[in-house]
Amino acid sequence: MKFNTKNNLDRVICKTEYQEENNWIFCDWEGYANVDAIKSWGLDFTDLVKKTKCPYLLNDDSKSTGPWTQAMDWIESVLIPKVIEAGLKYYAHVVSQNTFSEMSAKELNMNIGGHLEMATFKTVEEAKEWLKSKQA
Repeated sequence: MKFNTKNNLDRVICKTEYQEENNWIFCDWEGYANVDAIKSWGLDFTDLVKKTKCPYLLNDDSKSTGPWTQAMDWIESVLIPKVIEAGLKYYAHVVSQNTFSEMSAKELNMNIGGHLEMATFKTVEEAKEWLKSKQA
């Protein structure tokens, strides 16, 4: 199961796929995500969590550009409660080299603490190891 999300310039900015062999959902972000694209992705992602009953997210934001703080209120108040209700429990977030994107991830981690176990990483390999430790 997979889907792609496009931004307002009709460019694919996120490829999302349930990887059955790993039992996690992998999101591969690239470029700039506007608010509408983030909301569209979030609703599709929630549906994917419901369908797969997968509690693990590996979110690779390492190739994204720019902050996503403009969507932070929606992420915190709408998306996070929906994905928790759908069954998401662990969120491994690989941060971008872009300082603003990394700040957005750290802000989100602080704001959702206690509701969803989230950790940030510099590499996909570190994130994978963390998710595997949660599956053990």
